[in-house]
Formats: sequence, C-alpha cells, structure tokens
Amino acid sequence: MPGARGEARDQMAAPEPAAYVDSGQPVADLPPLIEPTLEPFGPRPPRRSFLAPPAPPAAPTQEVTPPEAPTPVEPVVARAEPAPAAAPSSPPPRWLAAARATLPHGSRLWLVGVAGIAVALALVVGAEVLRIGPFSPVRQYTASAAPSDPALRVAYYQEGARAGDANAELQLAILYAKGEGVAQDYATAATWFQAAANQGASRAQYDLGVLYERGRGVQVDLTQAASLYLKAAQAGHPLAEYNVAVCYTKGQGIRKDLPEAALWYRRAAVQGVVQAMINLGMVYEKGEGVAASPVDAYAWYLAAGRRNNEAASRRAADVYAALPQLDQIRAEALASDVAASIHDPEHGESAAANPESSGTAGH
Repeated sequence: MPGARGEARDQMAAPEPAAYVDSGQPVADLPPLIEPTLEPFGPRPPRRSFLAPPAPPAAPTQEVTPPEAPTPVEPVVARAEPAPAAAPSSPPPRWLAAARATLPHGSRLWLVGVAGIAVALALVVGAEVLRIGPFSPVRQYTASAAPSDPALRVAYYQEGARAGDANAELQLAILYAKGEGVAQDYATAATWFQAAANQGASRAQYDLGVLYERGRGVQVDLTQAASLYLKAAQAGHPLAEYNVAVCYTKGQGIRKDLPEAALWYRRAAVQGVVQAMINLGMVYEKGEGVAASPVDAYAWYLAAGRRNNEAASRRAADVYAALPQLDQIRAEALASDVAASIHDPEHGESAAANPESSGTAGH
C-alpha cells in the first residue's frame, strides 16, 4: 500500500491545530442514580441543644428503715460557714436571648449551621477576590508569548515545564528534538514528551510514539508506539489516526485488523491527511476490510488528487474510465459528498497534502 515513510518526516511535527473533530467512540451513559433506602432505626432520643443548660442529674432515691430503738443523742450544733459569693454573670446579647426565646431547641442548631455556611462562603469569596491560595491565577505558557530568540525561547519553556505546564513540556520536547536553541537531544525530548503525554496532550502522545517506533532517545518498542498512537488517535489527532491505521494494517505492535484499519483511514482522511485518502481508496479498490467498491475508491483518489497528489489523480482517472456510465454518475455524486465531508487542518491543504512534512513520522 502507498504510504512509505520518507526522510522528510524525520522532522518534528508542525504545531497541532487548535481543534479537531472528535471522531472517537462515544462514552456509554452512566447507570441511573439510585436513591438510598433509609434503615428503620426506630425513634431517636431528642437531641439537646448546646445552647440549653444541662439538666441536673436526679438524686438516687433510697429507702430508709428507722431503727427499732432510737437512742436520744444530744444535738451537736455545727457552725455554719458563709457560702461563697457567686460570680456575677453578664447577660447574653439581645439577639441571642431573642433567638433562645423564639426558636425551639432543634431550630437553634439549624441557625448555627446556616451561620457557619455563611462564614465559609465569605472566606471563599474573599480568597477569590484577593486571588490567594487555590484561587491564585496560573500562568499559561503559550506560543504567542514565547520569545523569538531560540535560547530565550528554550528558557521560557523550561520555566513552564518545571511548573508542570503541559504545553510548555510539549514545546520544550519539540525544541530538544529539533535542536533549536539547544543541542539536539532525543532522550531529553522523550522525557518531556512523556511528561506532556501523561497530562493527555495528544500531540505529545503522537510524537512519543514516533520516538518509540524509531528508537530515538528510547529503545524501539512497537507495542508502546502503537499504544501511544491509539491514545492520540482516540483524542482526534489526524496523523495518529493515520499511523494507528497502518499499525492495524500491518499488525505492527497491535493485532492485524483490516476493518479497524479502514475505519481509522477514514477518520484521518476526513481530517485532511492525504495519504489516508490514498490508502482508503486502495482499501475500497481491493476490498481489504471493506466491501470492494470502485465508486468509493474513485471518490477518495479524486479527493487526494485535488490536493496536489498527481499519482492519486491519475489513479482516479483510470478507475473512472473503467466504470459503467451509471456508476460514473454515482461516482461523481459520491465524490461531491466526500469533498464536503473533509475538514482540512488549520495549517492548510499544502501541509495536509503531504503528511511526511507535517509530522515527525508517517507511514
């Protein structure tokens, strides 16, 4: 199948477009929420409010039996000690006295709870206004704010990478892989690609997969490469979709699955990857993983040919000439539908026409 990798793909990929069409599988709905069932614990004793003074414990009652023959005893008069004076207590605030008088014990707890919530909300709002703690603004290391000088650019992204910014980690990895502003170092590039990939950056997952496939800065690991391509493809990265399709076609690092390969070729093709359009045309022409359909083959060859791929344009003409007249009408209609379904990346058709020049690797 066409799609052999060229030397031009050894360069790192161009910056990933801001957004791609999400072509991943839908996520299954969560199960319905089940309300908890209350257990019959029986009646509970009434809760005492902490505002009410505790009741004095009841004195134990004890039956006294009078003696049979009481003996008269001279009474002893004890000298009474003066009782200590009670400390004067300050009266409670008027609002608290009014609350105690009007609210039952159970409602007082509710009042205290509301007051606590109000205090907590006040603290949160104050932290947001003052921008302190977890509400402090986080610096974003964007490409638009990066210095133009290569050395300063490296320092800028190093600062962001140390702070854990995923985009800074990705851009720093690209600079190390390209050797721009710093000595080329694939091992360091792989380290920062891994850091960004761990945060879900699909471009980093794709580029790290390329390093594992080619053994640059890491040991060759085709299984790991296919796994990274699949993660990035599921996030909608076009070249990763194309690479994972090739992995399924060859059984490279993953099971051989031609129907799955055709699925990923289509997803990459509708995002403007021209080589995916060509391979999808061949899939339909040969019936590999899909039902053979010269009409579909013509539509995808023509789409690639309209993006300046001369070989695909010639193949489209040959397939069209071999079609019966009725199928030619169908092929022209399908070609229009295919052209309308393709959403080229933001970097333009010229880059999409040759995936070898738009990424670190293609197949």
